[in-house]
Amino acid sequence: MAADVADRKVAVMALDVLLTGGRVIDPESGLDGVRNVGIRGGTVAYIGDDRADAARTIDVSGHVVAPGFIDMHSHAQTISGHRLQALDGVTTSLELEGGALPVADHYEWAESEGRPLNFGFSAGWVYSRMHVLDGAPAVRPQDDREFRIPLGMFEQFQDGARWRGPADGRDIGRILDLVERQLRHGAIGIGMLAGYAPDFTAEEFGRLADLAAETTQPMFIHARSMSAEPPGSALDAAQEIIAEAEAHSAPMHLCHMNSTSGHLADSVAESLAAARARGVPVTTEAYPYAAGSTVIGASFLAPDELRRNRMTPSSITYLPTGERVASEERLVEIRANDPGGLCVLESFDLCDPADKAMLLRAQTVPDAAIASDAMPLTFFGTESQRHAAECAATGDVWPLPPGLIAHPRSTGCFARALSWLVRDTGVLTLPEAIRRCTLIPAQILEEAAPAMRAKGRLRVGADADLTVFDPATVAARGDYTSLRPSTGFRHVFVGGTPVVADGELDAAAFPGKAVRGAGARAA
Repeated sequence: MAADVADRKVAVMALDVLLTGGRVIDPESGLDGVRNVGIRGGTVAYIGDDRADAARTIDVSGHVVAPGFIDMHSHAQTISGHRLQALDGVTTSLELEGGALPVADHYEWAESEGRPLNFGFSAGWVYSRMHVLDGAPAVRPQDDREFRIPLGMFEQFQDGARWRGPADGRDIGRILDLVERQLRHGAIGIGMLAGYAPDFTAEEFGRLADLAAETTQPMFIHARSMSAEPPGSALDAAQEIIAEAEAHSAPMHLCHMNSTSGHLADSVAESLAAARARGVPVTTEAYPYAAGSTVIGASFLAPDELRRNRMTPSSITYLPTGERVASEERLVEIRANDPGGLCVLESFDLCDPADKAMLLRAQTVPDAAIASDAMPLTFFGTESQRHAAECAATGDVWPLPPGLIAHPRSTGCFARALSWLVRDTGVLTLPEAIRRCTLIPAQILEEAAPAMRAKGRLRVGADADLTVFDPATVAARGDYTSLRPSTGFRHVFVGGTPVVADGELDAAAFPGKAVRGAGARAA
C-alpha cells in the first residue's frame, strides 16, 4: 500500500505544466468532469484531482480541456496555414485527400523549415498521373517556392492534356509504381482526387484498391462525381467507392461528403451506413460550411457539369479578383486563362430551410470525422500588397499582412463545429463534437500511421497534444471576404509545447513532428 502511495506521488510531481480546474473530456474513456491535467516530457503524465508540483500551473476553470484536434484534410501545409489552424484548436494537420509528390521531399522540407503542428502526407495519385501522362516534373519543394505545398503542383499543371482521362495498362502500371514508391517513403495512404480526373478506368481503380488492401493503407477519395442527376450522380460515385472497398477489402475514406454529395447527402449517408453495417471498411468526413473551394479549372466546374450539379456560374466566386462569375462566357474565359486559380463554390443556401437541414444532416452522419479541407492562402488585394502577401503565404511571417484570403474553413472549421453545431443548433453534443474532431480521425488512421494511437485521446501516456477552449465563446470569425482566425481557444499544446498561450499565437513555436505511414522504409 505504501508503495502504491509513493508511486502516485511520483506520478503527480515534477510536471512541466499542470492545467487545473478544467472540464476534461476524453472521447475514448468517456471521461467528462473537472480534473487537473499534468504534462511532462511531451506526454500526458497525470489526470486527477490533486495539485502537484509543476514548473508552470495554469488555471483553466470554466474551459474545456480536450485532445488536440486532428485535421485529416488540410491543403494549408505552410507555416502560416498551420498557425491559423492552431488558433482553431488543431494540433495535427494532414494532407490526405490530395497527397504529395515526391512525398520524401515534402517531409524533408517541412522538417527542415519547422512546423507549428504535426503533419503528414498521402501518396498523390493525381500528381502521379500528371507526371506519368503529361510529363509534369515532380518538383522538390526545396527547389521552387511555388511547390512548397503539394497543391502548388496541382494548380500549376491543370492544363495538362492527358491526366484527367483514361490510362492504358502500361501507364496504369507506371502510375501505381510511383504511388507505391511514395508509400515506401512514408506516405499515409493514397490520396485520390477522382473528381478531378473523372475518366479514369475501373481497371485503374481496382488496381489502386488492391494496393491499398495489400499495404493496409487507406484511400482518401474525392468522389468521381458530385452531380445531382443520374447517371453518374454523386450517389453513384459513393456507391462505386463502397463497391471497390467491399470487393477488394480495401479501407476507403470518402472526403467532404457534405460538398461532393450535395443534395444527395441523405442517400449517400444511408449507403455508407448500410455498407458499414455489413463490415465494409468505409469511413467519411464533413465540414460545417455551405460552400466549398477548389481550382476553377476543375472538371466539375465546366458549364455543362455545373448544370448537372444544379449550379450556375454565379455560384462561383473567383478569389484572385473577388468577382462572382457573371456568365458562362466569363467562366470559360477564366478557366482558360487561370485554370489553377482558387475559387469558392456555393453548395447550399442557408436561407433555404431544406438546404440548411440537409447540410446539418451531413454533419451528423454516424461516426463521421470533422475535417476542414483548409485551403492555401491566395492573394487578393492591391498590387502594392502583392509581394508581402505572397511571401507571407508560404513563409515565416506573423502577423499576416493584408491582401491574403482563403475559404473560412481554413481558419474556422473547428470553432464553427463547436459553435454552430453544438451551441447554436444543438445537432451535436459537445462530447460528440470533440469525438469527431479527435478520436474518430485517430481511429481511422491508427493502423495506417501508428503514431496516431497516441493522439486523439486524453489519457496518461498519450501525446500532450491538447486544446483548451471556452465553450461559451469559441467562434469562427473569418468569412468569404476576410481572413480572421478563430477566437475562444485559450491554450493549444503540441507535444507539450504551447503554440497558443492565453489566446495568443507563439510565432517562435515549431514543435510539429512528421506523422508517417506504417509502410515507411528505406527506398
